[in-house]
Amino acid sequence: MWCKRQIVAILPIIIVGWLKIQCVDGFGISSFGKANTDPPKPATTSAAPARPCSRQAECAGISSSSCVRTHYDPITRCLCGDNQPPVNGQCDSQTKALYHVCANSDECNDGLICGTPNITGTAPLHLRVHAPTDKICLCDAETGFTEKEHTCNDADILKTSLLAIFFVSCIRKILAN
Repeated sequence: MWCKRQIVAILPIIIVGWLKIQCVDGFGISSFGKANTDPPKPATTSAAPARPCSRQAECAGISSSSCVRTHYDPITRCLCGDNQPPVNGQCDSQTKALYHVCANSDECNDGLICGTPNITGTAPLHLRVHAPTDKICLCDAETGFTEKEHTCNDADILKTSLLAIFFVSCIRKILAN
């Protein structure tokens, strides 16, 4: 009985969400039925890559940047908190991603905490750019986030998967009755 009420409550939300996703994926036709005949836009030039660095101190002249390595670049660079290169020596991002220098956890993205990295002789090279006293955004292991390949796993995926299993089992029970 409880599953039926949950399905009745959740199913419309899922359908509306699915429909919104489907509506976003247009096929070149506007909502007024006009075919998309606009000429292609000229290719934009990509921003110059950020300055390479080997120590956090090398990024001190770039406001709010950190010497970090991302999963898509094998080189440590002076990047803004959103892992984008600074524009005119400035960073606009409000929060910071993995490995960025921080003062407290409020500066870090969800799933991250501000802490001192364990920099030992066996520490990966991308962590050795920091001084032993530097605080950086790290994966929040207490809430289920762990580091893998320069990113934190998404503990929400596990929660969503468990919810999906529960939802499917409820549907199967309803259909079996």
